[in-house]
Amino acid sequence: MIRSRTFGFVTLGLIGLYVIVPMYATVQFSLEGGFHGRLSFAAYSQGLSQPGLGSSIVTSIEVAFGAMALTLALLVPTIIFVNLRRPRWRTVLEAVSLLPLGVPPIVIIVGVLGVYNSLPNWIIASPVILVLLYVVLALPYSYRAIDAGVRSIDLHTLVEAGRSMGAGWIKLFSRVLFPNLRSGILAASFLVVALSLGEYAVASLLLPTQPTFPVFLASVETSGVYLSVALSVIALAVTWGLLAAISIFGSGRRRSSAAVTGAAAPEGPPAGIAVASASAEVVS
Repeated sequence: MIRSRTFGFVTLGLIGLYVIVPMYATVQFSLEGGFHGRLSFAAYSQGLSQPGLGSSIVTSIEVAFGAMALTLALLVPTIIFVNLRRPRWRTVLEAVSLLPLGVPPIVIIVGVLGVYNSLPNWIIASPVILVLLYVVLALPYSYRAIDAGVRSIDLHTLVEAGRSMGAGWIKLFSRVLFPNLRSGILAASFLVVALSLGEYAVASLLLPTQPTFPVFLASVETSGVYLSVALSVIALAVTWGLLAAISIFGSGRRRSSAAVTGAAAPEGPPAGIAVASASAEVVS
């Protein structure tokens, strides 16, 4: 046990150094700003004063959270339904979810422009088009994260317990299924938000008039190397902040659900009866 714990600490330490050392070097380089050893925030002040920075960050955040919301609204009910009623369709869904990995992004863009060309201008000439496309690009990762969460719980027992107590599907999902699927939903949210905030090629081709932050960052790289590195650090801080906010929100809901479920679960009965009783108490 001691060797296993030591190995775990060493592994986590090496992974931490692998991430922290490059980040420390990047921040230090951006603070030098060409002053030969003297640290300064001149590159950051110059970057924050760039015209279009605020609008690009807002556009990226809107696209990221729009893609996250649409992904969860489409995948969570679909995966629950397939696992409950149509388990034979699971193989088909897994194969379909892998298609974006085998199609080059430029081909997807051309196909999207051809299919969506007849749609209203508020879709094809606005960030909405990026939201729709990022849902497709993140499908291989978000599908597996949610599907792993669904398959890790006793879905049939939870649903039958909630339905037997008279709960509708909306209350059943919000009070019983969502607390148990939170880890998979959070993982899918992280993946979609991270992909949406860092994607460049699709955004530069589909929405050149309203750039996202990666497109804006590429446009100011010629202004100076210290400026581009400072903006990259700002982008990383914004991304980590958004992911931390999602994690804190999920952790808060988890603690409240755990307290309710822990208070409701009786001691002694078998596991199946305990799960059913806890679900019925949460529904009621």
